[in-house]
Amino acid sequence: MFLHRLPPPSAVEPEPRVPWTGEQEALAQAAAAGLRAAAWIRNLPLPPSETWIVGPLADAVEDAMTTLDPGDETWVEGTGRGGLSEATEETLNGLIYVMPEVSAWLTPEQQLALLGIAHCVSGIPKLLATDPGTVIEGGGLAALCTVLDVACRTARASVL
Repeated sequence: MFLHRLPPPSAVEPEPRVPWTGEQEALAQAAAAGLRAAAWIRNLPLPPSETWIVGPLADAVEDAMTTLDPGDETWVEGTGRGGLSEATEETLNGLIYVMPEVSAWLTPEQQLALLGIAHCVSGIPKLLATDPGTVIEGGGLAALCTVLDVACRTARASVL
């Protein structure tokens, strides 16, 4: 009788991840929406003293949406990261702390759009890692990208 030993877990190559139907297009659409949202943030009428919003926060929005990865299942607090780095997540979460300082410079619509964008962008990668099939194939990612675009468009219209 022959006994076959399985190779140790570290010696077993994981099978390559098969992309979801429409994944490449959905991720490209998300990256484009993130770039538009970041550009909107960079153009907010803030004084030079408020460079954190138009700099690091806008960069975090861009980074989060251009590095989405449905294969990143690194678990944090029960959900996957989806390509979201800890540093980017911390920056996005920091917006709430500076909102009182910038509220004098922004319309209520701009403030709402800014908060909505940061919240949406911080949640999309986790949602993508947790349930990529539904988010990509079911159109959830496209719907959230529309939310980002509408937030920017609505806030722009409020100052015209």
